Amino acid sequence: VFFLLLFLEKGNWGEARYAKTFPSLTVLVPVYNSMGTIKKCVKHIKALKYPGKLDLVFVDDGCTDGSTKYLEKVSGIKLIKMKKNSGKAVAMNFALSKIKTEMVACMDSDTYPQEDVLLKTSGYFEDKKVGAVSCLILPDKNQNFMQRIQFFEYVLGFGLSNTVLTFINAMTVVPGPMTVFRRSVFDKIGYYDTKNLTEDMEIGLRLQKFNFKICNCFEAYARTDTPDTWKKLFKQRDRWYRGRIFNVLKYNKLFFNKQNKNLGFFVLPYLFSLELISMILVLRFIIFFVEDGVRFITINGMVLASTGSLGLEIPKLIFNSTIIFFMFSYVFIFLFLFFSLRLIRYKPTKRDVFVILINILLYPMFIT
Repeated sequence: VFFLLLFLEKGNWGEARYAKTFPSLTVLVPVYNSMGTIKKCVKHIKALKYPGKLDLVFVDDGCTDGSTKYLEKVSGIKLIKMKKNSGKAVAMNFALSKIKTEMVACMDSDTYPQEDVLLKTSGYFEDKKVGAVSCLILPDKNQNFMQRIQFFEYVLGFGLSNTVLTFINAMTVVPGPMTVFRRSVFDKIGYYDTKNLTEDMEIGLRLQKFNFKICNCFEAYARTDTPDTWKKLFKQRDRWYRGRIFNVLKYNKLFFNKQNKNLGFFVLPYLFSLELISMILVLRFIIFFVEDGVRFITINGMVLASTGSLGLEIPKLIFNSTIIFFMFSYVFIFLFLFFSLRLIRYKPTKRDVFVILINILLYPMFIT
């Protein structure tokens, strides 16, 4: 409810902002056995529009599938080779230590940015307190049921939710698929944590710790490959949400921090309770909901047996607090999704209706 009302008040804060001057910028992409996506990634990166000095750097993190040979043949890029596969964070840190441009866009090798994404995010950095700017991350494909489920999840999370968090300077994640950084922040806060489950959230909280702003531009797009099986999806979400719990605990000193009251007194306590208490609350809700249904059927079954008719009158139905809370909550969730889709000018089709209902009513249970 708070996010929705805040968006209605300040809905245009996440629009594209173009810089007056364009500082030097490096696009940095770590690569490990990415032959299935690297060609498309390179094609999109080479199509990026940017008036300033632009370097394209790929880090070979010990590839064994032919990705290295392909990148060696690509003109206009710089290829850095690691001696062995050491993980994304290590590869990124090794490259960052060598980059001298004023800005750096950190990307995944299965991500395909919109050609003007760097232009649309550039103006945010005119505020010297801004350390990072993310864009709207969407699944590359939106065809089968699982892909469409993730599409609406990404629209909610990377679109409206992150945009609203920008309003109150309380973003906690710099999305791994693509985020543009002010290069100097790494000298002040350090590089990526190589032992973290979700390094993008860890460095997001670290930026907050050092009082840097994180912004989200919903008009700048980047599409990324997403899991195509339930097993892969479960594995990814398991890592995401465990990583969130660990990082919130790691940065517990940000709780009730007076330097950023919106983050310390609202967003972090909200995330903490969401991850650690939601399972109990959801199970309690399901039990109460089932009890209400059984009671309703039992009572009316007795009435039917004794009178031969239900004699049901809608005005006389009794709704307890569980049912009322259920209806109230989902009205606002549907409104939140409606504004999320309107934000990116997406018009749902008839085949989206079922997916939206599953996404809102059942998918959160899977996540929990």
